[in-house]
Amino acid sequence: MIRNAKSFAIGLVLLLSFALCYIGMMSPNFGNGRNGLNYADDMFNSFSKGSSNFIKESTKIAQSQNGTNINLTIKASSAADAVKWGKLYTGAGATVTIKDSALTINGDFGRILNSVVTDSESMYNNDGKVVEKRYGYDPREAINNWNNSFKKIDSALKTKSQFKEEAALAKVVQKALEPGYNYYGVEIKKVSDNKSSLAFLLSFYLLYTVWYGFGLYYLFSGLGITVTKPKKKAEV
Repeated sequence: MIRNAKSFAIGLVLLLSFALCYIGMMSPNFGNGRNGLNYADDMFNSFSKGSSNFIKESTKIAQSQNGTNINLTIKASSAADAVKWGKLYTGAGATVTIKDSALTINGDFGRILNSVVTDSESMYNNDGKVVEKRYGYDPREAINNWNNSFKKIDSALKTKSQFKEEAALAKVVQKALEPGYNYYGVEIKKVSDNKSSLAFLLSFYLLYTVWYGFGLYYLFSGLGITVTKPKKKAEV
């Protein structure tokens, strides 16, 4: 039952206009079939990409492992994956022996990490064709294969108590491989060149949240549903 018609009307108008805005925001009218959320997500990804370039640092980490040899066996999920993994490590100068889904890798760990950093830099720069040319298959799959095989190598290094090598591997994955994969296809945008767009997105997010909150507040207030502090019981 409506207790306050004015408050109820205000709340209803706010929520209906909020719903219309939401429908418009979710429509694919923001370029390349994107909706408003996709547009905002791409915008913030572009801003963050510019501050996620750790290639130089990753190169130093990789070079610190030059001359360090690794000789270990890892297992892929299938024989076909083992062949694709083998192309990565062969391209990095390692000797690879494949038996079914198992790979034995013998090579310079620094060269392997340097290959990963090189591939990651190409992906970060949206140059996936270079990676595809190196290995003969999809660049995203190649980077994903580096990541999956590194998980196996990480476990193998720990088993052999090669903790320095394992630490270097983890840093290269975090600072080169992951940004290269995650930001592939994302355009770099500087905040300084897009201040108005950033200000609009942040202001709209704040307004949108308050808009919905006040809509509910006035609607419930009109229905007589309010939150009040409980009265203190009188002491006997």
